[in-house]
Amino acid sequence: MVIRTLVLTVCAAGFGLWMLGPAKEPAIDPIISASVKSGDQDYTVSNMENGTACLVTRGRRVSGHSRIIKPGRDCEAVWPRLTEARNWTQNDDNTVVLTDAGGAAILTLGLGDGVDFESLEPANAILAFNSIN
Repeated sequence: MVIRTLVLTVCAAGFGLWMLGPAKEPAIDPIISASVKSGDQDYTVSNMENGTACLVTRGRRVSGHSRIIKPGRDCEAVWPRLTEARNWTQNDDNTVVLTDAGGAAILTLGLGDGVDFESLEPANAILAFNSIN
C-alpha cells in the first residue's frame, strides 16, 4: 500500500510539473508557410527584335519604391546592359527605372499593352517584361 501511494504521489507531482513547465513554440506548418509569398517576383524578359528571352527576379525591398533586381546570366543575349541592373525603382507614374550598382539609369519601363511592362528608353531596347509568378 505504501508503494502504491508513493507511485501515485510521484506521478501526480510529475504531471503537475509537466503542466507548469515552459510552453513549447508551435511547430511551423509547412503548408501555410509555403503559401506565404517571399516578395520576390519573377519576370520573363523578351527581346521583340531577336526573339531571345531570359528571367529576371525582382527581390527584396530596399526602400519605399525600390527593390533589388537579379537578372539571369543569359540576359546578356537579350539586351547587353540588362545584366548590369541591380535596382528596380517603381515611380509614382507607374514607370520603372532599372539602375546599375552606381545608380545610373540603364532602362526605363512603362506599363505595357498586352505585357506587364515594355521598354521606353533607350530606344534600342525593344523589351517586354511579363510576370510569371
